[in-house]
Amino acid sequence: MKRIITMLTAILLVAALLFSFAACGSSDDEEEPEVFTTDEAVYTESARPVGNTSEEILNYFNDIVNGIKESKPAIAYRYEIKVPDDSIKVTKTGEEDATETDSSLEGINKGAKGVKDMILTDIEEVAGNIAMGDDNSEYVFVKGESWASELTVEDIDYAEIKEVGDNYLITIVLDNTTDEDTESLRKIFDLREKDAILNSEEFKKTESYLKFNDYKVEYDGCRVTATVNRLTNEITNLNYYKSANITAYMTGAGTYEEYGDVSVMFKLEDKSNFDINWATELPTSPLDTTVEYGG
Repeated sequence: MKRIITMLTAILLVAALLFSFAACGSSDDEEEPEVFTTDEAVYTESARPVGNTSEEILNYFNDIVNGIKESKPAIAYRYEIKVPDDSIKVTKTGEEDATETDSSLEGINKGAKGVKDMILTDIEEVAGNIAMGDDNSEYVFVKGESWASELTVEDIDYAEIKEVGDNYLITIVLDNTTDEDTESLRKIFDLREKDAILNSEEFKKTESYLKFNDYKVEYDGCRVTATVNRLTNEITNLNYYKSANITAYMTGAGTYEEYGDVSVMFKLEDKSNFDINWATELPTSPLDTTVEYGG
């Protein structure tokens, strides 16, 4: 059992490394939104009406979301990662599509869930607050940049907008892609460079019993949702969802040499939520407006 735990510990470092946790407001000279009354309801016109094409929605979203880093509102953030139990599978390399588990890897597959839970406990959720006026560039995506989105209409599958009460609800869905073509994802999500992962110190520590050779990632279902106050053009919630099917290629060494070349496959889900408060220095609760997505 100790050997199984040691091997799975190295394997699940892939998950930790791949997904480590690591909007312009209206101008002063804008006219006040027009208010008109009917017998049944009072409707306030949006400060900036938005068209229904993906390009119009995306241009509006980029303007609004990029204002977060410049205006520095109060923010409550939460990052989560999840590896569904039934997604983990270890096979001999070249047998990834096999329907039956190799007998020599049976113990590893059976122990995967428990070890996965143990490894991810300390990193599966990270939450905190950013005070109004504080620099948020190392927390709000894309981390380290002065902007939050550089997406163009060519980078996405589609964008849609719904008007609900005083809010716009915006959804942007990206095209499916692989780790060989992540240019679009890098315009809105945080991604680590492949070379940095392959040469990380964490994997160097495991080389005496398990060598990490390479990995393949297929991203699917990646999307961003936003809630925007349509009367003020202030974004109040951002929710990011990134899903990836990962295959890691490894070779047993030393006491693990008997395992030979193995492929480890699992699904990794990355959810990040930002609640944004423009009116007070007190951040909103990270639990208020999170949008939950399925795999």
